[in-house]
Amino acid sequence: MRGCVVKILCLVSFTFGTLYGKNTLIMAVSNNIGVMNPQGYHGNAMFAQNSIYEGLVSVDKKGNIIPHLATSWQISKDGLSYTFTLRKGVRFSNGEAFNADAVLINFESILKNKVRHSWSGLVSHIESIKKLDDYSIKITLKAPYSPTLNELAVVRPFRFLAPSAFPKDLDLIKHNPKPIGTGAYMLADSKLGISDTLQKNPHYWDIERYNGIYYDEILLKVIFDPNAKLAALKSGQIDLIYGNDQIPLEIFKSMQNNTKFATYMSLPLSTTSLVFNSSSHNLNLGDRTLNQKLRKGLASMIDKQRLVLAVYGGLQDSAQCLMSCEYQGKKPLQSDMADSKVFVLTLFNEQDNTLNGINPATLQNLCQRGLEILFSGDNPAHKMMAEIVQSDLQKAGVKVRLRASEPSMYRNALLKGQFDLAFGETWGTPYEPLSVLYSMLVPGHIDFSAQSGLENKPLLEKALRDVIATNVESKDFKNKLSKALEMLEESGVYLPLTLQKNKAIAHRKIKGIQMGVVGYEVPFWEMYE
Repeated sequence: MRGCVVKILCLVSFTFGTLYGKNTLIMAVSNNIGVMNPQGYHGNAMFAQNSIYEGLVSVDKKGNIIPHLATSWQISKDGLSYTFTLRKGVRFSNGEAFNADAVLINFESILKNKVRHSWSGLVSHIESIKKLDDYSIKITLKAPYSPTLNELAVVRPFRFLAPSAFPKDLDLIKHNPKPIGTGAYMLADSKLGISDTLQKNPHYWDIERYNGIYYDEILLKVIFDPNAKLAALKSGQIDLIYGNDQIPLEIFKSMQNNTKFATYMSLPLSTTSLVFNSSSHNLNLGDRTLNQKLRKGLASMIDKQRLVLAVYGGLQDSAQCLMSCEYQGKKPLQSDMADSKVFVLTLFNEQDNTLNGINPATLQNLCQRGLEILFSGDNPAHKMMAEIVQSDLQKAGVKVRLRASEPSMYRNALLKGQFDLAFGETWGTPYEPLSVLYSMLVPGHIDFSAQSGLENKPLLEKALRDVIATNVESKDFKNKLSKALEMLEESGVYLPLTLQKNKAIAHRKIKGIQMGVVGYEVPFWEMYE
């Protein structure tokens, strides 16, 4: 029924979603999608990589790990081996067969650049990968690694490129290959600063599930300014704007009651938190208990419900946990927040030099210097949140200054721990919670630097390593996960503020838009008219 609509129509125009007789969906993007290297990071748009390349497993709309290019898998009792049965009949977009040999060459290439992919603990845990037959492979690990399936589901680097597209040295960091994957679409054309075109993969294996893929082409039109995107949508030059980072809240709100367009919002994807740097001199009173009280007391001064309402206008909810509270299996802790609040009020308002045995010079310096909130200058939501946090803390007598930073400098400051307070984002499904917890053990992440001043850092690291090294199917996995998350919460390093959601605005002719919990996915293959 979907396909016959276009057969009847003879009009050929962008406005009606057809281009030279093809079903074409036009979506605005802020930048070109990049060269589409399956192991590339910078400049490679994740939603486009996800449309071109596929992995052994994927994530459904609710965040569950499900079969994809592997139809099933078995995990050994000791958690050291994963045996995958590969899907038969799958072909790359050039017609090349997907099989165990294709899997082996891709993994060999990934392991060639372990340092480049060091964010993934799986890369360093792999001992070997073996072909059992043409359609089954076995991955053996050096030690159990609980995020294994989660990381096999992510966009990069564990997606598959056609063997014929690899350079002789298999090094995809040195060479950008021709992007040939098994996904629903393939890169057909790229015009720098103007557009990119994705064409339907003629060999796609999963078309029956969608009753045929409706759109022959996805034209990704480069429009940087959000207001220009909206104007293009209203004038019929584009059909769709998709992505949390593509649509400012004020534009999304303005379109919610427009009868010509539909707005969409996903379930919560990830968490934005205010992060207190435990290694900051300005947050160090010289005692573990007092430092923890200081962080928690400052957090208690912030009215996050008011903050979220002011910044997001009711479109997002306030967060209660660093990651989903379901992982902890119970409500978040609120044990000593009231006591910590009294402590901070006394600290900054009475300035009693004998308070709790704090060194008078330390107390005087803290009150004189105050605290600094660092935020990225290109993020208006973070700027607004910083201003509200500043106001709340100053009402409690705490001197606070704001510092906007250029994005790359901001990231470097976070990684080096050069901040008092800043904003942190969790990574969403399928990275949460396990890959995020692993990242806390690796220098070069905000969490590692923010936690580095904790007196119980060795105990926290042990708890994190216990989770990472425990088979997810074991009886004590959930208890270990809950313990690690409770320790993070108890540290006072994080004040969860809001649950981020994905957004989309589309012409009402576009049907089939169902937003899942994976932030990088734009499911073009499900859309139709």
